[in-house]
Amino acid sequence: MATETAYICDADALINLDRHFPKKTREIRRLFLDGLIKIPEGVHRELKEGTDKLARNIDRWSKTVDSVVFWGSNDDLRGKLKSIELNYGEFIVVGKVRYNGFWKSKAGKRSADGQVVTCAKVFSCTVVSNDKAIESVCMLEDIPCIGWKEFARRVGLSESQLDLFTDAHT
Repeated sequence: MATETAYICDADALINLDRHFPKKTREIRRLFLDGLIKIPEGVHRELKEGTDKLARNIDRWSKTVDSVVFWGSNDDLRGKLKSIELNYGEFIVVGKVRYNGFWKSKAGKRSADGQVVTCAKVFSCTVVSNDKAIESVCMLEDIPCIGWKEFARRVGLSESQLDLFTDAHT
């Protein structure tokens, strides 16, 4: 793993990493323990609602390190979240095109998208998400944003297809 950048992941990114790299749980755990992956409390809540192995792991890992960002009494986070939600909740304008905002997702106003962007902005992290609304807001707010596949490549989770083929037939 050749990275020292901290990453804020949305729930879908972690679900995809777990689904595509089920044998890399130790490496993902190490990223949490080293403080390189952080998640906002909304993402933590979304993941804990699951009944799968990822839900149990996230719950266990969050008890050992400070990997979950809680809003509690952090005025900087609450103030920035309010601004992000007000600016991008209903709609997002990129150039001359208007897109649905964070609140237009299936989760509505309970969406953790604003928390993901806010954490990255306040803590100067890179967002890991393939969500179009998050990607758009990151671009507008000058926040680095990569997809889960690029994240997997950067932190060394991915393998070449040839390696996967060789392992399956040996």
